[in-house]
Amino acid sequence: MPKVGQVQITDWEKVYAAIPHQDIFTERKIDRPGALVVVRPDTYVAQVLPLTARAELAEFFSKNMALPKVPEFS
Repeated sequence: MPKVGQVQITDWEKVYAAIPHQDIFTERKIDRPGALVVVRPDTYVAQVLPLTARAELAEFFSKNMALPKVPEFS
């Protein structure tokens, strides 16, 4: 379990585990060889994709990321 801070207190809010009698891969439809998981800074799981889903990942970010505003020089 994660320990945090100078006195190494257990952070119970960062403990994640599957239920022992359930198959997490089957329950969540996760490919057994692996998956791409997009997690927002607030820990919300925004997208779960197979490892081969490069186009889908690019599409997800094209809809959910803003391009930086760059000043024009003349």
